Amino acid sequence: MKGQTERAIRDERLSVILDALAEAVTIRAPNNHLVFANQAALDRLGFDSVAALREADPQALMGPYETTDEFGNEIRMEDLPSVQLLRGEQPEPLLMRSVNRASGEESWVLLKATAVRDEAGEIESAVTIIADVTEATRATQRVEFLARIGELLGSSLDYQQTLRNVAGLAVPQLADWCAVDLFDADGGREPVAIAHSQPAKLRMAERLRAYEPGELDPDQGLGRVRRTGEPLLFAQIPDELLVAGAVDDEHLRLLREVGMRAALIVPLTIGGRAIGALTLVNSESGRSFDAGDVEFAAQIAARAAVAVESARLYSERSTVARTLQSSLLPEAIPDIPGWEVAALYRPAGHESEVGGDFYDFWEVGEDWLMMIGDVTGKGVGAAADTSLVRYTARAASEFDARPSAILARVDAALRRRPTVSLCTALCLRLSRDGAAIAVGGHPLPLRIDEGAVAEVGEHGTLLGGLARTQWPEAEIALGAGDTLVAFTDGVTDALGEGGERWGTERLRASLQAAGDAAPAALRAHLVRALDEFQVGAQADDTAVVIIRFGEQATGRESFRGHARVGAPGNG
Repeated sequence: MKGQTERAIRDERLSVILDALAEAVTIRAPNNHLVFANQAALDRLGFDSVAALREADPQALMGPYETTDEFGNEIRMEDLPSVQLLRGEQPEPLLMRSVNRASGEESWVLLKATAVRDEAGEIESAVTIIADVTEATRATQRVEFLARIGELLGSSLDYQQTLRNVAGLAVPQLADWCAVDLFDADGGREPVAIAHSQPAKLRMAERLRAYEPGELDPDQGLGRVRRTGEPLLFAQIPDELLVAGAVDDEHLRLLREVGMRAALIVPLTIGGRAIGALTLVNSESGRSFDAGDVEFAAQIAARAAVAVESARLYSERSTVARTLQSSLLPEAIPDIPGWEVAALYRPAGHESEVGGDFYDFWEVGEDWLMMIGDVTGKGVGAAADTSLVRYTARAASEFDARPSAILARVDAALRRRPTVSLCTALCLRLSRDGAAIAVGGHPLPLRIDEGAVAEVGEHGTLLGGLARTQWPEAEIALGAGDTLVAFTDGVTDALGEGGERWGTERLRASLQAAGDAAPAALRAHLVRALDEFQVGAQADDTAVVIIRFGEQATGRESFRGHARVGAPGNG
């Protein structure tokens, strides 16, 4: 009796603790029934009590949802990590997408299962932690999508073919249907593209187009979007709306056959003027649209509008490149407690051409992450890859902030690209106690310790190119005043007389000569040394990040102000 009482007390205490967690937690018995769920899990599953959950058919719990993995493959109950664990398997964490069939709401969760064993080592139950990663997953997917859109928009001055490619890319990731229309000066409409994953549906769309009026109604649909320049969202499309918009019975029949559940129209705007519109429709998938979808579609439309206007004016595709470049580097160097920071970025070539070197800083809990790297190529392709790397790293740190884990996620994103996309990168995690580092195909950073200069960290695999990968992670022991210098190969590849490279040894000697200079002074010293050595135009982009441990940064520096300090021709 005493043992049962003690166990009841322990169970009650455990329940209180688990209910306080933001993450949903469930416990599955060997018969696959859920026997416990904390309050977050009950809310997610739609149950009022654990008792009601225990009585539910475990197969029926997934019935209200369409569930797939990140590649679109169906997920069934037997694919869940907890069920696999109870079968004696060792499952990996599972990223699962679910769409509520009733509401159309989409969510992403990361499922991690752990076994609870008895004294004999037999599995008594499986505990699952359900982390809602909807926002982070959408952010990653959207960065990848924008990177691909950027390539399409910058690949040709044939705007009609470009917009057809955009519509095709949007299906089915963003919507089940995608159409693009342009407006002329008189308010007329030019249908440019329509896309659906099923050819038979496209034939239906052509039949529907025959019912569209010759002139746009300024109070309805496309006409309203053209007049106001604002997006138009139909989060739900009831049958009454179809009846009101139908011209005749045949038109109504076609509209019902399409099965439109939700629609979103966003303008393609240039200088406050709507030159066209992007229309997204969900039907078969059962998905709806939310405010985040409106904002993302507006980003796509803005890029498409720039491409169209550039083509009409026969401008260089660098117009699109400049649009993409605005988000490739941080606006300012942050104040990082316990560290003093300075950075340098000098692009090679014409200012309108996007290079592949980059660096970034962002906060993770009480620590900071710094990343520096170099993607292959230049122009729009480099801008797309740089944006993908930078924002994938930020999104990945929400799941796992270890530098090695971040490089692994970036590598996976690059390898999913339709073309070969390679990148070298170095990731540092900065805390008040020191730093941790992982390197992927990038030059190792140099540590300056009382005048001595030496490499730190271990070499790891180039990102985006190899099937077998490793990114060793190391802690860097630092004393107050120690300085780390991270750089891209544009520094060591600077060319002097006779085509001689500046090289790592000259870099080390230059750093050693600077002594214990503060990061900003050390940056200026490097600029002078490079300018004195270099002959002719700068051959490659150059990025340097200098961070000193044990000193508090004294203020923020505008990236726009310091990016080209000491650039060729500027002294």
